Amino acid sequence: MRNILVIQRHAPFNSSHGREALDMLLALAAVEHNVSVLFSADAVYQLLPTLDQPEVKLKAYPRSFKLFSLYDIEQVYVCQASLLQRNISSSQLNIAAQLLDATQIQQLISQQQQVICS
Repeated sequence: MRNILVIQRHAPFNSSHGREALDMLLALAAVEHNVSVLFSADAVYQLLPTLDQPEVKLKAYPRSFKLFSLYDIEQVYVCQASLLQRNISSSQLNIAAQLLDATQIQQLISQQQQVICS
């Protein structure tokens, strides 16, 4: 079993990056990898409550983050600086996530066998 960290950096609905990263996370977890995810930069917006966007025909895929527990994705992290820069508090997030500072992020990355930036 490999330790794999997926780092998400893109805002929801601006591109397909967030949805593709979610699909990849679930696929990796389904084949028994030890998967963790870090939301940083504009990806922290993915963790806020969202609605379907019928005018652009996009489903609110971040609701699927609630599937993490079914796939044993228990290591969910958020860049604390990214939240602060965007005036978002951890209480606004849709899912439970551990806040990490820059030093903790570097430690997390160094513990992985593979890091995928999305």
